[in-house]
Amino acid sequence: TIQLTPPELITEIDQCNQWIYELINNGVYRCGFSTSQRAYEQAAADVSRGLDKCERILSERKYLLGEQFTESDIMLLPTMLRFDGVYAPLFGAGSKLCRLECDYPAIFQWMKRCWNEIDGVSESIDVPDACESYYKQLFPLNPGGILPTPVTAQRLRLQ
Repeated sequence: TIQLTPPELITEIDQCNQWIYELINNGVYRCGFSTSQRAYEQAAADVSRGLDKCERILSERKYLLGEQFTESDIMLLPTMLRFDGVYAPLFGAGSKLCRLECDYPAIFQWMKRCWNEIDGVSESIDVPDACESYYKQLFPLNPGGILPTPVTAQRLRLQ
């Protein structure tokens, strides 16, 4: 069993979850639903700062808070699994064209590790469905309802 919130890491988990939410998880939505250029630019800058922070941390650690998979990793993972397929291309998140594998290699390796080594992760998210639903349901962002080639775990090179 995995202890997602070990008592000795509670303070660090809370702090990590706070910036993950503000800069990345909420940041991607602020990009996609911005109603002004200024709001978009701020949100995109926040996402970039969050990704840069994750990259720095994960280039030195196995998981966000060290050697142990925690709630903070779970908080970040769904957003990263959808990033290349939805948030970067459809929402313009991150203010630059990027792919996690190329531009954030430590995040990419962490994502692969989570997908392949943590029991239940790969079975708990349907990546194609998680990505396609954005293109189908967000008419203002995709009025033609065009579905790009489906994003799969294989296309993300997680397997």
